[in-house]
Amino acid sequence: MLLLQRCESSGGDGDEDRRLKRRENNRVAAKNSRKKQTQRADELHEACECLEQKNRQLKKEVQFLSEEQRRLTEALKAHEPLCPIMHCVANLGLGPLGPRDVEVPSCLPR
Repeated sequence: MLLLQRCESSGGDGDEDRRLKRRENNRVAAKNSRKKQTQRADELHEACECLEQKNRQLKKEVQFLSEEQRRLTEALKAHEPLCPIMHCVANLGLGPLGPRDVEVPSCLPR
């Protein structure tokens, strides 16, 4: 009986060795997979931070340009009543289709 158990266990040792080897390979593969996933998450986090910084920078630029547009619009509105060119253009008879082919002397001071 003892001899039979030894034969069965020695035949099972090869299966057990293969099973242990497979488990070890699976453990290593899982470890590598987790490491790769962590690296990918770190890369995505870094990319996200860069994009958020770029977004903040672009928002500041938009704010600056909007303020510049507002200042220039105010300056133009203040200048329009005083501008001799604007008065000439108003007297050109611009129709809804655009300027007519009329030769008009310059209104600019010489």
